Amino acid sequence: MKSPFRVIGRVLFLLVVVTLLVIGGVLAYFTSWRSDKLAELNEGSEVIKTAWGDVEAVTRGNGPAVLVFHGAPGGYDQALVLANGLDDAGYQIIAPSRPGYLRTPLASGLLPVQQADIMVALLDTLDVSKVTLLGVAEGAPAAIEFALKYPNRVSGLVLVSPVLRRWTAWKKEELPPLASGILNGLTGDVGSWIAVEKAVRDPRSLLNDMEVMTSSGTVDQHARIVDGVLANADQLEWFQRLVASFAPLTPRETGTRNDILQIRNLPDYPYEKITVPVLLLYGALDPRLPADLVESVTKRVPSIEIGTMPVEGSVVWLGPDGDTVRERILAFLKKNAQQ
Repeated sequence: MKSPFRVIGRVLFLLVVVTLLVIGGVLAYFTSWRSDKLAELNEGSEVIKTAWGDVEAVTRGNGPAVLVFHGAPGGYDQALVLANGLDDAGYQIIAPSRPGYLRTPLASGLLPVQQADIMVALLDTLDVSKVTLLGVAEGAPAAIEFALKYPNRVSGLVLVSPVLRRWTAWKKEELPPLASGILNGLTGDVGSWIAVEKAVRDPRSLLNDMEVMTSSGTVDQHARIVDGVLANADQLEWFQRLVASFAPLTPRETGTRNDILQIRNLPDYPYEKITVPVLLLYGALDPRLPADLVESVTKRVPSIEIGTMPVEGSVVWLGPDGDTVRERILAFLKKNAQQ
């Protein structure tokens, strides 16, 4: 008769072997995914040498140009997601990676005003004389600096869920576990990979995490937004592409950390000196844009249109009014964009 201890030992050994095989398989899959993703990102853009430094960028379409300043974490791929098919509507999308993101070195522009300078140099290299600026979230300060410093190069300024004043970023311990993993520099690539997989396999959970982070709404309001996105094929696909633009995180980490630093030290911009037409789109439940801040800023801008999404947070593309974001931007471009 076999000793029960020997049987237990064999079972434990088999469990260890199976566990190691599973872990090895997962790591191999992750490593392959990361390698393929980086290769895809490199093949999808080019690094352009300008008078101010190197900028990774891609252009799409023909017509009046729209220069996109993406959020954090991001890159040129996120800029394309945020442009949301404007090239199909007769406009040229210029989608750069801001300094510190992907293959644009941070040395090309540490401060928002320096990022405006490098983008002007990019336009000079591309032989583009005038653009409409699309500044989203953490990319908005550089777009605002551009409009203030180079108004003769700007047809209009579109700000979507913009950072308008200094603020302290969320503390890691206050974030949902998945988001904390994405933003954690040590496990960021794994966390962002999990997010990409989860956006496809379990979008409800990830959507809810994003709502908690980006909206001051109630639990019921979050649930209604999530249900609406899951029932809207276009919004769900856009959400999945947005999440994909966070990954892998390592080549986006330097830019993200710099954005957090810069936003904590933003000046009070002289909004009254913005001479170009402005379109502001924001969610009424965006915790970074309380009503008093929006009012104090917008009354200082000489020419501004305001679009408020009543039940959305900072990700205004997701929600009952999300499908109107592109139409509002197109209407603004039709009135103001120039070649």
